Amino acid sequence: MKKLLFYIFLLAFSFQVNAQDTTSTAIAPADYAKPQAVQLNRSAEALGISPKVSAKVKAMPNPPVNMALFAVDRRQAGERANSDVIMVISIDQQSGKIKMSSIMRDTYVNIEGHGMDKINAAYALGGPQLAIKTINQNFDLDIKDYINVDFYSAARIVDALGGVTVNVKQPELSYLNNYLDELAIYEKIPAVHVNSAGLQKLTGRQAVAYTRIRGVGNGDYERTERQRSVLVALFSTLKNSGSQMLPAIASQVLPNLETSMGQMTLFSFAGSVLNSKNKVIDQARFPLDGQSAGKRINNIWYLTADLKATTTSLHNFIYKSIQPAAK
Repeated sequence: MKKLLFYIFLLAFSFQVNAQDTTSTAIAPADYAKPQAVQLNRSAEALGISPKVSAKVKAMPNPPVNMALFAVDRRQAGERANSDVIMVISIDQQSGKIKMSSIMRDTYVNIEGHGMDKINAAYALGGPQLAIKTINQNFDLDIKDYINVDFYSAARIVDALGGVTVNVKQPELSYLNNYLDELAIYEKIPAVHVNSAGLQKLTGRQAVAYTRIRGVGNGDYERTERQRSVLVALFSTLKNSGSQMLPAIASQVLPNLETSMGQMTLFSFAGSVLNSKNKVIDQARFPLDGQSAGKRINNIWYLTADLKATTTSLHNFIYKSIQPAAK
């Protein structure tokens, strides 16, 4: 009953907000237009879901709902961009337990119609339809929906939730501020730098810049950790705030999500986060170190992987809650 009341309230509030003519401080260039969701072809074939995978999931007593989360490297309106964040978000339909599986952007996979390439190129080549299909085909998954953000919408969401608290390391500062300077050029506003290391609350722009860092530490491997740490912190904010965050979710978070999901599905997702008794969000990164290696092909660096072993490790994590070993 609580969940039903939550959905009804949020739906009513969302309609009320969307009917109003509101103004807010823009986080985007003047020519930027908020991207519209792409209508997916939902047939199993179009999404790359094999009959074997469909049968396996159907036989499960409580299969998790898997969705794709992308963040594209888009700076200007209409730009075709790679998805530099690729995650599979898995939600247990009974307990509300959430798992995050990062997929390394440089993973060398087959992209239907385009041959072997980095997995993050699929979004630029064919939008979310091809990006989802590529994940499903290479890792035997059943993803049917997606959420996508870019620099500007991600910053809006973080600000709507009051910022995000992360531990910024001293070597990360210069890279973080350089990304802020780059974004400021497009937005034509001064950058607000982060001046000291340590645990602190970052604004939306600062959080986005933080998730882009890969020039220090363990390269793109550590960047996926930063991305997940920001997302975990945001989920924690949602869980700890309870119903107080409902107005911000309806008016400022949901409108900034490009997604294939309808409002009620999104509300169900938000309800899972708010009502879940699980305090910890499980997270992992794939491919694992022992199942992949960097390799130059035609003078381009790729992360080659044992896709069969990676699929097994990914499935163990998503469906069996087996946390992968570090190596």
